[in-house]
Amino acid sequence: MKKKTYVISLGLFVFFGFAFFPFYALGYQIQDLEFTGPAGGDFVLGPGKSELWMDPGQKITKEIYVTNRIGKTMDFKIEIEDFRGSTDPERTVVLLGKERGPYSLKDYLHPEVSRFTLNHGERIILPVEISIPQDAEPGGLYGAILVTVEPPETEIKGEEEKTASQVRIISRLGTLFFVRIKGDVEAEGFLQSFRTDKNFYEKGPVSFQLLFENKGSIHLVPYGMIEIRNLFGRKIEEIELDAWFAMPDSLRERKVEWKRGLLFGLYTATTKVNRGYENIIDEKSIKFWVIPWKILLAGFVGLLVIIWFIVWIVGHFEIRRKTPLAS
Repeated sequence: MKKKTYVISLGLFVFFGFAFFPFYALGYQIQDLEFTGPAGGDFVLGPGKSELWMDPGQKITKEIYVTNRIGKTMDFKIEIEDFRGSTDPERTVVLLGKERGPYSLKDYLHPEVSRFTLNHGERIILPVEISIPQDAEPGGLYGAILVTVEPPETEIKGEEEKTASQVRIISRLGTLFFVRIKGDVEAEGFLQSFRTDKNFYEKGPVSFQLLFENKGSIHLVPYGMIEIRNLFGRKIEEIELDAWFAMPDSLRERKVEWKRGLLFGLYTATTKVNRGYENIIDEKSIKFWVIPWKILLAGFVGLLVIIWFIVWIVGHFEIRRKTPLAS
């Protein structure tokens, strides 16, 4: 009877333990990777970003992965920051540090641990819970999990004893979280410009720049293609534009290279970009020249040399006609 009561009590303990403390059920994992290879002096964090559609009050757990390839045991620290877009096309996102962003997510990101240690060749699989409050309004929320690496404390103290002037390098990588709260939202974006970095090329590759502006309150994921035709209107190339993201109230530049070497003449490039909502497509066209003038100049000089040589031959040698012998 006592044994039966013990089993029942143990079962209830396990049941309520998992019910009220689900993180014990999840548990981060540390794996020893057999094929990490030689030390690369770095660590790897993945995935680079996660996109989630969530309801108010919903909880979702995602996993991030950190792999130590530094070559020695290192301590890692987890930090959480908001991020926003930028009106500078060269900056994809701006991390805000302790500042709260206009679409803050950092209070709703909960990694299972905030510190951990990995030997070289080890990888941690770390659960991160995204918990959205019940009163969350429709729209976008944006935050980042940042992983910082530094030598263990024992190694730091040893180095400090060797030299007080030594600068300690701390590396940091981040994974971005894009959360879309379901409901009616304001989406407004468009392709602002499409251009090449110059109008005249000697040869390929040709560089295209697309500038997309997002004026709405949620991030957009535009995508599309570039079609290139020659002087006679014949399509000679089609370049697919994989989806990229543009944050609210920001400008996002996308650079694409047309890697084709042998080109000559006037070309027309037309891009069609889907804004990422309501199937609205923006279309813009540009023209550019590709003239390999060095090759043409060398050919022209070669032709002049040939003509000059022929004239020289004619001017310096008489062509005599043979006359018949007198009888």
